[in-house]
Amino acid sequence: MIFTTRIAPVSTEGVNLHSEAEILAKFIREETGYDGPLDPDMDMLEAGILDSFTIVSLAMFAQEQFGVEFEGEEIVRENLAHLSSLVALVRKKQTSGGRAG
Repeated sequence: MIFTTRIAPVSTEGVNLHSEAEILAKFIREETGYDGPLDPDMDMLEAGILDSFTIVSLAMFAQEQFGVEFEGEEIVRENLAHLSSLVALVRKKQTSGGRAG
């Protein structure tokens, strides 16, 4: 399954974002209103930061923001519930040519 819905990229105006994790964290904060710490290895579903809707929105945003496409088997909790695993998936797709067309 490939998500194709367009989500506007997070505005980075006035913000010094150096990594995918910072961009994704900014999106999560804007979407959920969460303002606590976002440890890269924290399970954001278990912590109640993300739910089934926001995790799908996060996956769609990551694809749009970083120009990659996730395959259906990649859209699983293990890849999406932690910032570190989502960043690893994005980087893997970028280096393997899994770009959106």
